[in-house]
Order: sequence, then C-alpha cells, then structure tokens
Amino acid sequence: MTEIHWVIKKGLEGILDSVQWVDRYFIFERGAGLQTYLKLISKIRKFEYDYCLDLQGLLRSSLITKFSKSKIKLGRADGREFSTLLYKSVGYPSRKTEIHAIDRLTPFLHELGMNKYDRNLPLEFKNLSSNIIIPSDSIILFPESRRKEKIWPYFKELAIWLKKEFSENLVVAGNQKDGSFPTCIDYRGKINLAQLPYIVSQSSIVLCNDSAPLHIASAVGTKTVALFGPTEPLRYGPYPVEVGNGYTLRSKSKKIADINIDEVKVVLRKAIT
Repeated sequence: MTEIHWVIKKGLEGILDSVQWVDRYFIFERGAGLQTYLKLISKIRKFEYDYCLDLQGLLRSSLITKFSKSKIKLGRADGREFSTLLYKSVGYPSRKTEIHAIDRLTPFLHELGMNKYDRNLPLEFKNLSSNIIIPSDSIILFPESRRKEKIWPYFKELAIWLKKEFSENLVVAGNQKDGSFPTCIDYRGKINLAQLPYIVSQSSIVLCNDSAPLHIASAVGTKTVALFGPTEPLRYGPYPVEVGNGYTLRSKSKKIADINIDEVKVVLRKAIT
C-alpha cells in the first residue's frame, strides 16, 4: 500500500483536504522563525519514507528533504539557493528552458518507476461543497489573482455581455467582493479552497487570469479561457498544452490590461460553441 505525505504552505492546506490521495500533510509556516521550521522537520523525521521529493527546489525545501528519514532523496535539477547539493537531481537543469511547469516535474514519475501514465494527469476531488449549488452549463468567472499585474480589469463588462449574448448561467467566485456583478450568481467569499476543485469540475467553462482556478480546471478537465499578462502561457497555461481544452490570450505588451475585450469575446464564442 502506498501512503503519501505532503508539506504545504499554511493557508493552502484546503486543497489537500479535497483530494483523494494525500494521507497526511504538514504545515510550513513561512516567516514563523527557525524554531517553528525545526519543529516541522522534527515532525517529518518521525516517519521513515522510501522516497522524499523536493518539487520546489529551494533551500528550505531541500533541507527538509535532506533531514528526512528517506531511503531515496530526489529534487529539482534546476533548484536554486544551492539546493541541488542536498539531493539527487531530477529533470531539466536550466530554468531558462521553454517548458511547461508541470513537464519540469514529470521526470520524477520515471524515478518512481512510473513510465506509463495518463498524460492528462487527471485528478479527482471530494465533494465538500454541499451548501453551494452550481447550475448546469455554468460559466464561472474568477476575476482575481495574487499579483495585481496579473488581473484583467474588464470582467464586469464581459459578464454583462455574456449574459446578453448567450443567456448562460454565470457564476463569479473569489475571495474579494469588489463591486457588483449584477448578471452573476455571486459566490465571492463563500467558497473555500477545499470546496473549489469540485465546484470547478461542475462548470462548463472557467474564465480566469493566470491563477489557481486555471490549474484546478485543467486538472479536472474543465474547459478554460485564461488571460495572461507578464507570465508565459507556454509555461503556466492549461496542461497538457497539446490537448486543446484550454484557450489562452496574452497581451503582446505583457500588460494584461492591454488585452482588448473584443479579443476575449472572440475566444469565448469558440469555447462556448
């Protein structure tokens, strides 16, 4: 029997609550000080593992890998902060290589003896959203991102056009309730991270910036329309790139506000029809 333990940053653990395959997780508290960090390592050292994988490639994660009681310790070949000195390197050694972020991690599967796998890397999530109802054939809008420069400013105008043009069920979700979306079912502030994956899986299209909902939608096979500014869709867009279940638009100026609303309308028409 395989058992998987995970180290995750505090505040993001909800995503692991919703998956089927993580048996235990440990919380990493960034900025909490050396003593808290050492306590984390001490907790991990209570277990003996066959493998420990550093999928981040930073000093803090590589030290956890180094001091874990693991028979085999693997980490990213493109690791920074001298992390590659603390494990066996796996994958592509240069971060400049134009490759999707997930393809940087798939070489770890080969190290685990998994040479045949579904290239779509589908995930299943628990339904933890009994209090949230998503109408069938809904389009969900996620107008937020953690970085201001990755936020497209015209979601409200687009929502009005969508309702008028297609009469679709529209849902808006996120953490920040900034103004009104009069044509949408407004679930902003009402959906937590653990509920998000299942809700995304029930929708027909996810319209978003380069943000977590994009990657969740890609994992569950929901069609996406994703808007990019400073980041590169080839590296951070829907996966696998060749499947064609995701549509991406990137501003030529790399400023997301320069994506014209008419450009987005053209892509949405393709996605809906």
